[in-house]
Amino acid sequence: MSEKIEVTIEPKSFSVATGDTVEATATLRNLGQTVDQFTVSIEGLDPAWYTFPVSSVALFPNDQDKLKISLKPPETGETKAGSYPFRLIVASQENPDETETVELSLEVIVHPELEMELNPQRIRGRRGIYRIVVNNPGDRGVALQLQASDDQGILHYELSPESLTVPGGGRTESTLEVRLGWMAFFGGEKEFEFQVQATLTDVDEVKTVNGQLVRIPWYRTFTQMRLPRIRLPRIRVPFLTRPPAIATFKATTDDHREFKLTWSVKRAAEVKLDDESVNRQGEKVLNPTEATSYVLTATNRYGSSSQTVDIHPLPAPKAKVSQRIRASLSPTEFQVNAGGVPAVATLQLQNLGEIVDKFSVEIDALDESWYSRSASSVALMPQATDQVQISFQPPKKKGVKAKVYPFAVTVRSQSTPEEGACVLGQLEVLPSVEFKLKIAPYRVSCRRKGTFRINLANTGVSDANLFLEATDLDEGLRFRFKNENPVVPAWHTVEVPMTARPKRGSKIGEKKRYDITLTATTADGSPQSANCELHHSPFISSWRPILRLIRIIIVLGVIGVAGYYILRLGGGWRVLSGSPQTWLNELVRTIEGWFFR
Repeated sequence: MSEKIEVTIEPKSFSVATGDTVEATATLRNLGQTVDQFTVSIEGLDPAWYTFPVSSVALFPNDQDKLKISLKPPETGETKAGSYPFRLIVASQENPDETETVELSLEVIVHPELEMELNPQRIRGRRGIYRIVVNNPGDRGVALQLQASDDQGILHYELSPESLTVPGGGRTESTLEVRLGWMAFFGGEKEFEFQVQATLTDVDEVKTVNGQLVRIPWYRTFTQMRLPRIRLPRIRVPFLTRPPAIATFKATTDDHREFKLTWSVKRAAEVKLDDESVNRQGEKVLNPTEATSYVLTATNRYGSSSQTVDIHPLPAPKAKVSQRIRASLSPTEFQVNAGGVPAVATLQLQNLGEIVDKFSVEIDALDESWYSRSASSVALMPQATDQVQISFQPPKKKGVKAKVYPFAVTVRSQSTPEEGACVLGQLEVLPSVEFKLKIAPYRVSCRRKGTFRINLANTGVSDANLFLEATDLDEGLRFRFKNENPVVPAWHTVEVPMTARPKRGSKIGEKKRYDITLTATTADGSPQSANCELHHSPFISSWRPILRLIRIIIVLGVIGVAGYYILRLGGGWRVLSGSPQTWLNELVRTIEGWFFR
């Protein structure tokens, strides 16, 4: 234990998931009699797992300073879950033998990577039974909750079971029964799309797969009906007299500047967000400058219900001038790429007071992972000046978007904490469009048309305006997109259905494989491609069997007509059945009469 260094840190054990950041504050005190510089280091952890705002701190005798430590295990396959012990070591530069060590522990939680499939993905009829298969390639078991829904709300679902526990390296299945409501019984053929969501119990993560139930025309359902299984509609009178219910109403944000309100209401005749009429299900993006409360009110003839959501954005920074501190920032406006080369600014400080003072440097309105300082505090003699280098480097991660972020650099006196100077600046994150294109399933077999799901994942900091185009080598397919020009918000995923249908007809022809190339192009002309296959199996392979059948029918018709007239020439069926010889003689006389009159 060192007699010149005192180090305190709370807590001494941390728990964090891969890709997330946890912070700790260490307090360093100089117990010696002289001004000393102390270096800080960590042993027992990969250097990529932690960062320091500063690697050394200068302290006067009996003075102290606080140092923040950021721990962030990377979200890679090499990061394993478990407990990692490590040490924080503080050493004196004046006397390197003087060191102080603190034993710490880091508990790493690895997010599970589940694979969920729906088999089959498409069923024709008023009722379909699907298998939900969940694979867990990870090392530890995962508990999840299943839920099925559709946008129109006209399908009925039965999950068995609804809760699953998937062991590490194993798989688990659940059965989903999807039925059409009796109101949707009548009508022609129509596709109803639904989603199955798996919500992980331990972490805030949702997996989604899509499926289809294709309603066949109502008159075809009679061939599939079974009287013992007929279910008559049940009229529930109490349901008609219930007031509306607000299923969800919440606000989400990534940077505490831009908020997204989402809501879902049941049994409502009118829905209002504050004084604005809105749909029963919807969302709205807001940019409040101060704490605001939003009220969602739903009403019908039997009553009303309401919920309130409070939004607390980051306060807008304000400039401030001090009589004891002079501070200036050069430059004050920056343009950087997320995850790119940092932008460096110089903070010029001057002690306008009459005593030796120490000044702390803090950056407000920006996340601490966005910047680093050459020093968190500066000691100055009266009228002396010094500089602090500030490097701005926004990380490329979810929540970082292309826009302008105002911030403030605050300098405070440690001898008089109420004295402080504040300098304003602006950090602009430049637009960058990056996306990933996937097609599922890769291979589709059909008789009339095939449906593919195009998955567009935006991994950039700005919204992606894409143009979709599909081609095949033989140019024998017609393609149709549900949305040909999708807009994918930053760090979001959008799924677009694509239908492929043969041009030459779908009922007659030979089996054929079509190689499809899908291209997604951004607004600036950057393309990305993916491939898939359509295997077309017509109902009839060619016209030859039909023509052969027609010839046989014509020949049989000619033979039948000829036999009918020959039978009548001999006197008819009664004469033939009563006396065949008489019928034959009459036939001979009739034929002779044609030639010997």
